[in-house]
Amino acid sequence: MTTVQVGSRSRRRNGQLRVTAPQPGDIVEYDAESIWAFALIIVAAVAYKYVPRWRARSPFVEPAELKRRLDAGDDVVILDVRTAGEYAGKGGHLPGAVNLPLADLKARVQARDADLSPLKNHPVYVHCAMELRAARAARALRDAGFTDVSVLNGGFRAWRRQRFPLES
Repeated sequence: MTTVQVGSRSRRRNGQLRVTAPQPGDIVEYDAESIWAFALIIVAAVAYKYVPRWRARSPFVEPAELKRRLDAGDDVVILDVRTAGEYAGKGGHLPGAVNLPLADLKARVQARDADLSPLKNHPVYVHCAMELRAARAARALRDAGFTDVSVLNGGFRAWRRQRFPLES
């Protein structure tokens, strides 16, 4: 049960108790159950953001860093692990990105695909719409022996928010 004590703001009118919203300086008290529920929500939000990063075992790089490498002409591979529909959709995709949906990537890595083997020591940047699928893809690549795998921080949305160039 939540206990709310609102200074002298409660009053009786026509036999009914009316409680107004707390004002600055009023005392608001919550019971332990409410505090634990709030703490659990905070922990879940933090875990949702940072557990994939921890599990990816790869660095997360900002869109500006990837753009800098592309502008410098560095030989990098950009792996877009979104679905084929997302990749070909109206939003477009990053310049030079290769579409390999997460499910297909995992299957090809497990099959030790000959097309992927030459990239094991090559800089690979993985991205998806945000970063959750990309983190899983980076983990799969690391587990398969890829040495230079990075995840695009914020994914495709962060790239587009920076107004960097896109291909369609």
